[in-house]
Order: sequence, then C-alpha cells, then structure tokens
Amino acid sequence: MLIVDQSVLDDIGRGFSVPAQPKLLLELLTLMAEASPDINAISRAISKDIAVSATILKTINSPLYGLGRTITDIKMSVNYIGIFGVVRLVTGSLLKKSFDPKNCSINLEDFWQKTSDIANMAMLLGQRYKPDIANDRFFSLGLFHACGVPVMAMKYSDYQQVLDNALTTPELALTEVEEKHYGVNHATIGYYVASSWRLPKDVCQIILQHRDRHFINKLNGSHEQDLFAVLKLSEQIVSIKHSDCSSADWSYVQENVCKILAIDEETLQNLVLEFTKSKKEE
Repeated sequence: MLIVDQSVLDDIGRGFSVPAQPKLLLELLTLMAEASPDINAISRAISKDIAVSATILKTINSPLYGLGRTITDIKMSVNYIGIFGVVRLVTGSLLKKSFDPKNCSINLEDFWQKTSDIANMAMLLGQRYKPDIANDRFFSLGLFHACGVPVMAMKYSDYQQVLDNALTTPELALTEVEEKHYGVNHATIGYYVASSWRLPKDVCQIILQHRDRHFINKLNGSHEQDLFAVLKLSEQIVSIKHSDCSSADWSYVQENVCKILAIDEETLQNLVLEFTKSKKEE
C-alpha cells in the first residue's frame, strides 16, 4: 500500500492552488453526523448558496432522475432523493466551483462531464456488485478520483500536452509520465485534496492508488480492492461510451477486476452494451 510522506503533502499545500473544503460542506457533514439529521436545517444550509441550489434543482429535474414532477426547492429535493443524495450533488457542485476554467490548461467542462459519468457509473455498479459497501463511497471515489488533474492543470500551462503525450506511451501509467515531467503526480495531489475535504480514509487511499496497475495483482478480499475494481470497471465503460476505446489501465487490471466482481467475459460485454447502447444509437 502506498504511503505519502508528510513532507510531500506539505510541498503540495505550498506549491499548488488546492481548493479548501468549503464551509457549506463542512456544515452539512456536521449536521449529518447528528443522531437524527434535521432535514429542515440541512435544506436551509444548502439554500443559502444560490448557485449550488440552482445546480441541484437543474440536476434533479433532469431526465437522469426521472422523478415525473418538477422539484422547486431544496427541501423537496431532500424529500425525494434523500439527504445523502442531495449532499452528493452539493459535493459535486462545490468541487466543480473550486476551479476557474479561465486559469486552467484543460477543458474543464469535458473533464467534469466524464468524471461525473464515472461517479454515477460507480454508484450503479457498486449497488449491483458490492451492495455491502455504502453507495456514497463509490460516488465520492468516482467524483474525486482524478481531482488532482485540474489542480495540476491550474499550475502547468503545458499539462494538456503532457496528457496527449501520455497516449503515445500506454505502457506507462499517467502518474509515471507526470512524475517524469513534473516530479509530482495527480494521484498524490488528489489524495491531498480528498483528505483535506475529509473524505473517508479508504476512499482517499484508493484515490492515491487509482493508477497503480499492480494494486490488485494479489487478491486479498479487501474492501479497498472492491472499491478499486468498481472504479476501474466504471472508467472502462465510460471510456468506451465517450471515446469508443478502452481506458488506459484496463488491459492491466481487467482479469482481476472481473474476479473481484465475479463477472465473466459475456457479462462484461453485456454491461458495456447496457450502458453504452443509447450513446451508440445517437
């Protein structure tokens, strides 16, 4: 298991524009930690941020949720999709707001679209194949797993070029390419962001190791390997959906991902068809 030296984390904190955990999210987590969370208090806290509230209402009224009626305020949202569902939406909205597209060397709109798709896919696959793990773990992992990428793109004007160059050396993980070019990688930075936002420790650990192609070489039945496997399958399906090609790490982890999730080749192909069929028909 990878362990990040504290001096490395200190250097990241000094050298990068890392988004601090928003006060709104801290307030929500505090309210949710109570024995009986107060829906009214949670709704009021969210409603104070007009931009976040607007994003939530736009999302919850989209076809993705298919609620059959228009939701007009945050309390109704909480009642319909639950406290955890709304907090997931808030977290995603706040994370995206933390980065200024004008000062970023990658297309943030495309990045967040793909990341959101992976987060939603991880929730669906997690419910199906690892229902014993709390579903918000999969969402948080999917949403934050690559959050170090925009942090690096905010600092390095040539970061998109490095991403493009990485495609020509598929035998190297992106983190290895980044280390060679910058002396730091997005997984370590993502671990720093996730830890400072107080995500669960197991989620933070997989964010740190999500590009480690050897992480599941030896299966141990651990909770962390389950999270890793769901994330990697989610990346694969979303990559095929968006780009019609496999994700960079898939060929290295496919065999053991399928073992962990107890799926065979036919099931895998059916999953890809299930979640990419509508895209291919467009």
